[in-house]
Amino acid sequence: MPSDGSPLRETAEGMAEALAKWDLGTVEWTEPLAGGSRSSPKLVVHAQRGRYVLKRRARGRDESERVAFSHAFIAAAAKAGVAVAVPVPARDGTTWQEWGGGTYELFPLIAGARWLRAPAQARAAGDALGRLHAAGLRLQWHGHVRAASFHGSLNVFEALRRVPKAVRAVDPTVDAEAMLAACETLSSAYREAADQVEGLGYGALDSQVVHGDFHPGNVLFEGERVSGVIDFDAARVEPAIVDFANALLQFSSRAGGASSVATWPADLSEDRMAAFAEGFRAHGDPSIAMMVEMVAPLMMEACITECALPIARHGTFGSVRASDMLALVVRKVHWMRDRAGTLQRRLRSVLA
Repeated sequence: MPSDGSPLRETAEGMAEALAKWDLGTVEWTEPLAGGSRSSPKLVVHAQRGRYVLKRRARGRDESERVAFSHAFIAAAAKAGVAVAVPVPARDGTTWQEWGGGTYELFPLIAGARWLRAPAQARAAGDALGRLHAAGLRLQWHGHVRAASFHGSLNVFEALRRVPKAVRAVDPTVDAEAMLAACETLSSAYREAADQVEGLGYGALDSQVVHGDFHPGNVLFEGERVSGVIDFDAARVEPAIVDFANALLQFSSRAGGASSVATWPADLSEDRMAAFAEGFRAHGDPSIAMMVEMVAPLMMEACITECALPIARHGTFGSVRASDMLALVVRKVHWMRDRAGTLQRRLRSVLA
């Protein structure tokens, strides 16, 4: 799931100084990489030895233990045949550098195009996630990695409580009563979904290493083939069904222009959802088929979390008006709750 932390005011000059920690031959030119989180600036590097991306880790995701963990997962994923960018060793042989108060990584630049919402691409993405989960299941990690899950998080309730004040600060014309009603609806739905997941035996599930933020923005395509999975910053240890449910939500969601969120459809593409699950089945844990009743409530939790946290922080959802996004999420949650049984049956038939 996409996330956003405290913005870093990073200059091109500062990143160039960090870049000197790597031996790339002559650096011909650099340019900022558009898109992605504002909290993690990136620079495309055109050098004598190739093209790379220099990345400064976001605050809160730059502890050495977490960086080492994500790099170990990337190496395991590459060994399992997943298309990933393996960190480039610096001059001292390490795969990350601390410089000027920041933590930097350098990756080969992966060529690829963005998601076109095609079922064939969804199937390929599901296959990639299945391979990632298989690699994560084999990866043994004995350190402690702090990473918050979207399931059953008290932070979500607190965020929804703070949303009305945050929105009014940037949009004084907002309908305060409608805003409060939406937040109360989502808080109730989140609690209901989390309780349902727990009641289905979530607490007894085994945990494993998962990607933690598998969505179309972190997957690159070459036609119908996945050319690269990126951004392992949110990698964590938790039951695989959580990662699977969030990915299903992301790859089956419908969207439109940012200026027309109020008219976006609330339903998910069941064809893309089935295609993703079909791709996942080839390499993913077959026991996922026994957990499909958890998928709809987990998707509801993920959808609410993805909306509530950034709005509570900024008063908007990127360039989208908060009230429009909250209303859309309310409609999406109602749709997922109403269609839960149908989704379960279709997923079970595909994964069995």
